[in-house]
Formats: sequence, structure tokens, C-alpha cells
Amino acid sequence: MAVFILPKTRELLKYHTRWNDQALMPYIDDLIDLWAENDIKGTLDVSIQGPMMTRFGIKPADMRSASRIIKLESTYKAVFLRRDIKVYRRAGRIYIDIPWQRDQVWLGDLLTSREFESSQGLPLAIGMNIYRDCIMHELTDVPHLLIGGNPSSGLDEFLEGLLLSILVHQTPEEMELYLCSSGNLGFEDYAELPYCHVITSVRNSMAMLSEMSREVERRSDLLYEARCRNIFQYNERGGSLRHKIIMITEYHRLFSSNKQAAMAYILRLSQLAGPCGIHLILASSNPTCLRGLKESFPARVCLKVRSASDSVALLDQKGAEALPRKGSLLYMDGRDPDPQMLQSGSVTTKEVRGIITALKSNYINIRKQSIFDEIEDEDPEDQRDRSSQKGILSRFRK
Repeated sequence: MAVFILPKTRELLKYHTRWNDQALMPYIDDLIDLWAENDIKGTLDVSIQGPMMTRFGIKPADMRSASRIIKLESTYKAVFLRRDIKVYRRAGRIYIDIPWQRDQVWLGDLLTSREFESSQGLPLAIGMNIYRDCIMHELTDVPHLLIGGNPSSGLDEFLEGLLLSILVHQTPEEMELYLCSSGNLGFEDYAELPYCHVITSVRNSMAMLSEMSREVERRSDLLYEARCRNIFQYNERGGSLRHKIIMITEYHRLFSSNKQAAMAYILRLSQLAGPCGIHLILASSNPTCLRGLKESFPARVCLKVRSASDSVALLDQKGAEALPRKGSLLYMDGRDPDPQMLQSGSVTTKEVRGIITALKSNYINIRKQSIFDEIEDEDPEDQRDRSSQKGILSRFRK
């Protein structure tokens, strides 16, 4: 039996084998001297250089020292030659965050990580934190994801990374993709893969959501009859249901065309479709239209937005409007109410094309092998009949 071979990401994607770390000791010496001059007592016990920023943390010896550390914010800007330094207090320490970026995070860094390669579920590569840990979202644990961000925030590139993380981890026998986009991010290249259904109009997107709603009912009946709680139990007992992953890149277009119907379909799927193996990845460059959905989507990603109100609309808190750079994001995993700040992975058009080409080639090869295996298993007399029919057809064409 032919087996679909997933592409080797280490051969197709750029990733770091060594990071370019900056020497932090001169800056640590400057901070210690500055605090000594201002009679500040404490312990500098945090110095981290991550992909997004460098962080220093001091544990002040008393309240007077803590107050003086914070008042020196303008001096820190002169020491580090940056205006965008952030000074804040958390859990008994005072932190100084400097948005230095020594190395760009590549999508290959995430997709070649131990966290991604060891996953037995449906991982989505979200980003890398300041400690260079690769953070994944498991659709098997939290089945849906809500995403918002400005058009210039890196939203399209982030969505491209999610798509590729699905395609390089799951075979066509395991999942099927429905890609809905009428915005800037086109899915034309992905249409070359037969298990990727590309939908470019609002009308067809609504029809697809209606069909998925009926599919949820059908699968729910199958699970009930088989006495299974979810798709995993059903497939373990001999079933053959594929995961269906729906990505909608511009939800506000559906929202604008038919608000009530769009919300009804999305809310129904978000509440019932997870155990049936149907997953929603819903994105919009206008986060305010996502406000009514966030209660049904505990897992959310917010890239840089225009205003604090946009951040509150998606995350229930401010912060996303002040993210330092393109590709920076706040991620809520659906369990912890406090979001993590991450840097998403960059990917080039050439890398995207290389992965799609490899997947298409592998799919064609497996189809050819399957047809060959069917002919091999066929009865010899049926093979003679097939050859005879071919001969008749060829004479007819002449």
C-alpha cells in the first residue's frame, strides 16, 4: 500500500543552527554603576536575550530602591540608545525590556523544533518567546483559534505559517483543508493540492459553512451510534473520519454581507464541531467584528492593532496596540487568562512554493502507486478485458 511522504522541512525551510547573541556584560556593568550612583540596592538576577527583545530584571532590596529604579527610565533610554524601552514591575521584580532584535525568527525555527516534530496531534506553529521556546497551539486540545491584527502587522505571513505547519505535519488521509479568502492573502497556489479546497467568494464561503453545519450533525450521529466521545475514539475503533480544518482569513467580509447568518454558523461550529474533528481558524484585519465571538473562542492571537479598543475587543485587555514590531503577537492558549508575547516565524515565497511543489509531487506519486497496486491486484481476465477495450477505443479514434 502506498504511503504519503511528508516533505522534510529541514531541507526546504531556513532555520537557525546558531543565534547571533549580543554581549550583555557591558550593559549590565552600566546598569550596576548607574544604580550605585543613585544609592539603589538590589540584585540584578535576570538578563535574557531573546528573538524579540533583551530583558533585564532587578530584585530591589526595599521600596525606596524600587521607586528610584523606575524613575530612571529616561536614563535607560540614553544607555541603550532607544526610545521604546519599557520599565514595569511584576512579581517582586522590576524589568527593563529593550526591543533589540539580533536575529529574525524563521518559520523553519518553529517547524524544525522538538515541540513541533514530537507532537502527536494537530499542532499550529504560533511563535517563539523571549526564552527561544517554540510555542505550539494544539487543535486536538483547543479545537478552534481566533486571530486579529492590522493588515501591516504581519497577519498574512502568520496565517501562511499556520497553513504550512498543518500541511507538513498531516497527510491527506488525516485531514482536509478549506481555505476561504477574498482579501490580500490568496490561496491560488494551494489549490494545486487536491485536499485543499480554495474558496474566494463570500457566497461560496457561506455555502461551505452551511455544508459543514450539516456535516457536524452527520458526524455527531456517527459518534453517538458508535458510543464514542470524539473523532479520536471513533478512528481508534476502526472509523475513518478525516479532520476538516477551515481557515477564513477575512471574517469581516462575511460579517458585513450577512451578519446574523455568519455569526450563527460560526457559533454553532465553534460550540459543536470540535469533538467531530472540524476545526475553525478565524481571522480578521478588523478585530472589532470578532467581539461577539471571543467567548466561544478561548484561544486567541492578536498581532499589532490600531488602538487599545481593538486589543480589548479580542483579548479583553490592552497591550496589542503597543507591540514592538511586525510579527509580534499576544497569544492566549485557552487556559491561562494572561497572554504570552511571542514573535511569529517569517517565511519566503520561495519556501512556500518549495513545500507546495513537494506536497503536490508526493500526492501525484501516491495516486500513481495506488492505481498500479489496483491493477496488480486485479484478476488477470479483467486485465485482458481492459486491454481489449483499449484496443477497440484506439481503432475507433483512428
